[in-house]
Amino acid sequence: MYHLAGSSVKLSCLPGGVRIRYNMAMRKLLSRRRLVVGIVVVFFVLALNVFATEARGFMVQVSSPFQAALWDSGNSISTFFGGGALQRDNQRLREENLLLQSQIVSLQDTAEENEELRKVLQFELTGEFPLVMGEIIGKTLADGIITIKAGEEKGLRKGMPVITSGKGVVGRVHEVFQGYSRIQVLSAEESKFEAKVAGKEISGVVAGQGDGKIIFDFVPRDADLAQGDLVVTSQLGNIFPENLLVGEVAEVIKTGAGPFQKAVVKPFFHTKTADVVFVVLL
Repeated sequence: MYHLAGSSVKLSCLPGGVRIRYNMAMRKLLSRRRLVVGIVVVFFVLALNVFATEARGFMVQVSSPFQAALWDSGNSISTFFGGGALQRDNQRLREENLLLQSQIVSLQDTAEENEELRKVLQFELTGEFPLVMGEIIGKTLADGIITIKAGEEKGLRKGMPVITSGKGVVGRVHEVFQGYSRIQVLSAEESKFEAKVAGKEISGVVAGQGDGKIIFDFVPRDADLAQGDLVVTSQLGNIFPENLLVGEVAEVIKTGAGPFQKAVVKPFFHTKTADVVFVVLL
């Protein structure tokens, strides 16, 4: 039984020639349908290739709300398990910690500076020394030179004594400029000045040896110079105020039969660790 155009036809009831023509017509109809379907498929594929970008853009546009929702859900889950928000909090805490550390360092520097200024005021109130504080901003250790942030505008002049807040000898002003000065420290090879031993009638000359080292030279051979003696400045040289601290005798050296002895002295001023010095306005 075949159905054609809404009617039922029994092929067995048709003559042989009609059945043949009918079968051929059905085959042609099926072939046309297959051709049409193939053409439609080809055009669909071509359309996908030609409009791929537009199609992908359309798909992204359509799916973006869902992607955003999934991203938010992921963030929520990450936060629930200690992720995103916790990481942001940790970063914020680290930044706050660094800020606090910076403030602590600043406060420590201010406290140290205030302590130095307090000592300066004590000197000035007792009428001992008019002083100018100079922050060390440069060090040339090989030449025994330090640079301080104070110069002509502060009344500094070449040759002025330079000391620590504890009345230890630093050296002398070597060069003066506007805004800064260069100081030759007592251990510089060109540095020499008169000194004495505290509590003893012993005089000599402190001479720089470079690299932070000094000796107490030209001491009479028969003088009672001993390890641990305190070397201080003397008025004889007219360079430093009297009784400023120079250093401590570390080793006494007697060589040959000459008239003098000398000593290695450990200075109280340490160039490498110093931050500020004071210029005596004399």
